[in-house]
Amino acid sequence: MTNDGRGLDHLMEQNDTELDFLSAYGGASDTDDVDGERLLAALHRFLKAGGMACKVEGSSMTFSAGSAVVEEEGCRLTFSGQHLPLVESDLRVSGFSGADLNESRSSVSVLLTAWGSEQRRFVERLVEHHQRA
Repeated sequence: MTNDGRGLDHLMEQNDTELDFLSAYGGASDTDDVDGERLLAALHRFLKAGGMACKVEGSSMTFSAGSAVVEEEGCRLTFSGQHLPLVESDLRVSGFSGADLNESRSSVSVLLTAWGSEQRRFVERLVEHHQRA
């Protein structure tokens, strides 16, 4: 085995990159459970980064397609629109609780209990759908 001077420190230094823009997607990792206030703050940053105007008042937020409210177990997100791009299986993911998609797929309500990639993708799909409508 040859020693070419490429240790772990060298590789970390070589690949050190500023990723501050990722803070728009929330500060929690995919597996961290977070409280309702932190979930609301992460959701607000994410919606704002996606171009959606939001109004935050205390423990709640409203935006053109819905609202979010802090609850004891997380953050309740309600989103409305015609023919939402969701099916029931989209709501049966870790980090969601008490989810309800109405029969006409015009409204969804879900309790966010974590802020990870599944939740971000879920919200991203709803925002993209809303912006196309």
